[in-house]
Amino acid sequence: MIPVIGQLVGGVLSALQALGYPGIATVVGLESMGIPMPGETTLIAASYLAATGHFSLPLVISSAALGAVVGDSIGYAIGRKGGRRSLNRHGKYVRITPEKLAIADRYFVRHGAKTVFLGRFLPLLRILAGPLAGTAKMPYRRFLAANVAGALTWATTMGTLAFFFGRLVAAFLSSLGVWGLVAIAALLLARFAFRRWRRDRERRLAASKAVRPAVEYPRT
Repeated sequence: MIPVIGQLVGGVLSALQALGYPGIATVVGLESMGIPMPGETTLIAASYLAATGHFSLPLVISSAALGAVVGDSIGYAIGRKGGRRSLNRHGKYVRITPEKLAIADRYFVRHGAKTVFLGRFLPLLRILAGPLAGTAKMPYRRFLAANVAGALTWATTMGTLAFFFGRLVAAFLSSLGVWGLVAIAALLLARFAFRRWRRDRERRLAASKAVRPAVEYPRT
């Protein structure tokens, strides 16, 4: 199993190396447009390749940031031109009412810049921030400023962390060997199973207390 995983990871890294910097920008950009793609994973993998001498870290960070800014801007344009019309027409099917859209508009007026900036670090918001900001008619200049700041901060932070810690993690895992990795996996599975068992036990106890009939004492 471990050799198969190693071959799979090696194949992904080789493919990324072949795609180069345009591939990094494209994957991150597609994710930022609203398409579920492994944008952050691509950035981390590319930064690890930079640590091993296959890429330049500044160019990896620049490619990811550029893809994020362009992709978010395209997502914003899509949301601004067609998002509100689509939600007004089909939103009722997912319980999105005009009242809720008005609340979203007021939210983006007050907190739009923070949402766009911080959303770069959150998986779901990283995909939806652009289209949502466009749908809420957030002013593009404010959106672009938060978009650029968030993209640069995100790409620099994640890329630098992966660059410096990626080699350490890889060296640590290599030193453990196959059986060390198996032991770590077994411990994680055991911890997960124990927590699941304890949660189910607490749920059963709570359910039994809820259905337990009240005790009636005989009248004297």
